Order: sequence, then structure tokens, then C-alpha cells
Amino acid sequence: MMPGAMRIFFFIFAAFILLAHIFPARTAIHRALICKRLEGHCEAECLSFEVKIGGCRAELTPFCCKNRKKH
Repeated sequence: MMPGAMRIFFFIFAAFILLAHIFPARTAIHRALICKRLEGHCEAECLSFEVKIGGCRAELTPFCCKNRKKH
């Protein structure tokens, strides 16, 4: 009885790990859409004439950048 229970536990544990990887991807897409709505774009580093307006939270594109407004 114990090996079957361990196998079920392993599959449930693996399912939780997969779910944990899926949901952050959804939030990263959501943050990228918010960045686009704010007229920004996701970049690894913002340029000198851009300002950081939030985070995209992706591995290679962590910053949401937007052109600075001239006064």
C-alpha cells in the first residue's frame, strides 16, 4: 500500500510545481499588457531618455520603459 501512496504523492507534488510555473507566466503577460497600455515597452534596460514605469517581470525583459516627457 505504501508504494502506491508515494506514487500518488509524487504526481500531486509534480502537478503543484507545474501550476506554480504556469501562473507566474500569466501575470507576466498581464503586466506586459499594462505596460503597453501605459504607452511603454518591456526592455532589459531602459535607455537614458526613458523612465522606468514598472516591471514586466520576465527573465530577459524586467523593466517597463517609457519615453520621458519634455517640459
